[in-house]
Amino acid sequence: METVQIKASPRTQTGKGPARRLRAQGRLPAVAYGGTKDTLDITVDSAELRALLLSEVGKNAIIDLQIEGGEQLHVMIKEYVVHPISRKLLHADFVRISDDKAVEVEVPFRTRGKSKGEQAGGTLLVALRTLKLRCLPRNIPKHIEFDVSGLEIEDVVKVKELTLPEGVTAMLSPERKVVSVAPPRVVEAAEGEGEGAEGAEGAEGAEGGDAAAAPAEGGDS
Repeated sequence: METVQIKASPRTQTGKGPARRLRAQGRLPAVAYGGTKDTLDITVDSAELRALLLSEVGKNAIIDLQIEGGEQLHVMIKEYVVHPISRKLLHADFVRISDDKAVEVEVPFRTRGKSKGEQAGGTLLVALRTLKLRCLPRNIPKHIEFDVSGLEIEDVVKVKELTLPEGVTAMLSPERKVVSVAPPRVVEAAEGEGEGAEGAEGAEGAEGGDAAAAPAEGGDS
């Protein structure tokens, strides 16, 4: 995982009023904590952090936070808050990390190819869109991919069958289902159509045969 550099500034005022003024200037109130050091109140550029969150690495980015004044922190994005309507960033939490200490992350899960089961009319079902993993920061994968082209109808792929990069461990049950191929849906229309056809033949017979007497007898009763 590549390291991204973001510039930050110390934040001397806290509270709603100062936070609103910072956001109006394009700055995002944030904190950095973790490890043996104190929590730092900082600000970062809102647009810069938003662009990072929308990138392929997203929340799993490894960040060198360069604080004005010379201090540099090795961090990841722990949490962030967005406005429920405008979707603008309101706040962010950064957590300090160490290169030699494992972290837990969630990465996207993707499938590649078209399964044999789909070609035979089945449906590919993906049970998990993200996978929770544990690894050193430098080993965080951008995503986990699985080639489904060999799957037949009713085949199931479990977590234990995924190939993970070296040094990466899945934080899920090995028996957890990830992908499966469901059989085609059976449309039970043939029987109903047959009954309708038989009824039509009966109506034709009523025009000139013994069947014509049946409705008349029913009417007399």
